[in-house]
Amino acid sequence: MGDIESRLRAVEAELAINQTITRYCRALDWLDESLLKTCYTADAFINYGFYKGPVEGFYPVVMEIERATRHRSHFLSNVAIQLDGDKAEVECYGIASSTLDGEMLNVFGGRYLNEFARVSTEWRMCRSEYVLDHHFSTPIPPLGDAMGELQLGTGLDSTHPLFRKLYTSPSD
Repeated sequence: MGDIESRLRAVEAELAINQTITRYCRALDWLDESLLKTCYTADAFINYGFYKGPVEGFYPVVMEIERATRHRSHFLSNVAIQLDGDKAEVECYGIASSTLDGEMLNVFGGRYLNEFARVSTEWRMCRSEYVLDHHFSTPIPPLGDAMGELQLGTGLDSTHPLFRKLYTSPSD
């Protein structure tokens, strides 16, 4: 493979890995379990503290946690990728916020330590561990009239009219 071809393959892999990370956040924020399942290999292993084991058992546990919140936002960034053929070591920083009651905002910050594998034309997580660096809660101030007609994000899920399916798997 020529130099330009290997560089193009690396760029495609990094873009695909970043797309998987974006789908992961979106799946949790919109409570879309079917989208979440496009982020992992069938034999993936998860260790997030509240769950440690095979990915199949993870889906119902994490979705129950996320459904208990009135609002949730996941942000992953500073993605570091080390490619090795059809495998990749990936580390990224994450901040997540949620509210159970609309009164207090919970904020979690940490790092995801992931292994990815190429599955056909996609890259999916085959191992994912989360390291919690910090957590705090703070009161949510009332919005008052400052936001006017702004659509509030509480209560949104994949059945809401604002939801858009932005991903089609290669098998669709």
